[in-house]
This record gives sequence, C-alpha cells and structure tokens, in this order.
Amino acid sequence: AEWPLRPGLPVGIIIFNMVPTIIIVVTSVMILALARRATRESREGMKWTGVMTVALTVAAYCISFLPIAVYHIVATVAEIDPSKPGPFMITFNRVASSLLDINVIANFYIYCLTVNSFRDFLRIRTQRITSWFLNTFKIQ
Repeated sequence: AEWPLRPGLPVGIIIFNMVPTIIIVVTSVMILALARRATRESREGMKWTGVMTVALTVAAYCISFLPIAVYHIVATVAEIDPSKPGPFMITFNRVASSLLDINVIANFYIYCLTVNSFRDFLRIRTQRITSWFLNTFKIQ
C-alpha cells in the first residue's frame, strides 16, 4: 500500500518553513530601507556596523534554516513514507536539523564582530570573572 499524503502537510510546510523566512527577509529589508532613509535625512552617514549586523544575522538564519526547509519540502513532494526513510533522507535530516544550531551560534560571533558595545561588555565581564576567580582561589 502506498503512503497517503496527509492533506494538511503542504499547508503546514508553507506555514512553518516558508512564512518565517519570508517574514525575516522582508522585515530586514524594510529595516535597512528605513535606516537608509533616516540617514539621508540626517547629516550623519549610515552606520555600516548596524547594516552588517542585520545582513549577517539574516544570512546566518537563512543558511541554517534552508536545509531543513528543503528536507520537509522534498519529503512531501516525493511522498516519502516517514516510517521508511532511506539512508540519504535519514542523514540529510540529521545534518539539516544540526544546522539549525548554526543560527544561534553564529549570532554570538556576528555580534562580536560587528557590535563594539557587545565586545566591550564581554571584555569587562571576562575581566571581572577572571579577577574574581584569581582572588578567590589565590592563583598567581
């Protein structure tokens, strides 16, 4: 017997895979356009660190989310029986699911690279913790 395609599955794939990505990309473009318009009206130039932060964050999200979206779409279109996936689909699903973590991990590094105040915050906190640790355990 063939595996029947569940009727709500394509709608769920669109809602949970495509809509969030479209919303993030569209709102990011709108934020960048608004920032550009605001800098035209002021005498200051556009702050490229903010632009880079937004662009890199969106890129990291899309790169980390795209494989799992492709997996869900391919699994639905190819009508793959979820109880009997092949070795490729199992491996692809595991890799795609693991890539979702890249978004969270990448944000830390993106902020370290682009946001001066975040770097300063990390430096100060690291110095405080190191100082406390050295004083508490009398390490010299």
